[in-house]
Amino acid sequence: MNKKRRLIMVHPAVIAVWAALMGAASLLPSFPIIGTGATFNIGNCFIPLAGIFFGPWAGAVAAGIGAFIGQLLAPYTVLFGPFQFTIAVLGALVSGFAMQRKWIWSLLTIIVLTLIWYADPNGRAAWATPILYLLGYAGIFVGWVFGKNWLTSPNRSQMFAGILCISLAGIVTTQAMGNLWALLFFKLPPAIWYTTLPIAPIERFTFSLGAAVIGTPLLIGLPKISIPVGPMLYDKEEEDEAEEPKAAEKKD
Repeated sequence: MNKKRRLIMVHPAVIAVWAALMGAASLLPSFPIIGTGATFNIGNCFIPLAGIFFGPWAGAVAAGIGAFIGQLLAPYTVLFGPFQFTIAVLGALVSGFAMQRKWIWSLLTIIVLTLIWYADPNGRAAWATPILYLLGYAGIFVGWVFGKNWLTSPNRSQMFAGILCISLAGIVTTQAMGNLWALLFFKLPPAIWYTTLPIAPIERFTFSLGAAVIGTPLLIGLPKISIPVGPMLYDKEEEDEAEEPKAAEKKD
């Protein structure tokens, strides 16, 4: 029973609202990815926040549905056909694990994506591309070692830093997954990958920063209107589990 609740403890209405928000964000202005014809929509900031607010599984569902709605609303942003929403799913999943301080799963995900990149001959030809992923490793290292209580800290700067570290892991994961789809679909030459490499870390850091700017006031404010998010969501679950034996004793 408890295991089941951990997977579905976020109310479906909350997931639906976040998915709708992500879908609507696909209509917001997009920023070009330098050196390619692709764009990076500001709605991508909401991907790691889904994992941070709702945990890995509910967050992945919310991000996946939102990304799929976005594909329907703004089909001109779709590069990888029906598979594009998987990028958001994986990014939210990694962010959710990081929120739960299961950093090892976030780290292993990026490592696996890197190994898959090098398993492809075209990936090995553009061998320097995964250097970008160091940004994600940095976020994971800082959050893992120093950020134990940042998301629950009354210090808003620490909370901001915690969301930033998790968002770096999530945004870099979306980049790594997107790179693999591009490798599979387009067989881009190394010259294209190296054209985007210098500016890519700046873009990813900027969008992670945007997620922290958006996420910090929401992480503070949503619990005040009785919507538990982030670590508070799991604290509430533990409280409910602790109350169950007491309630059973009263009935007896």
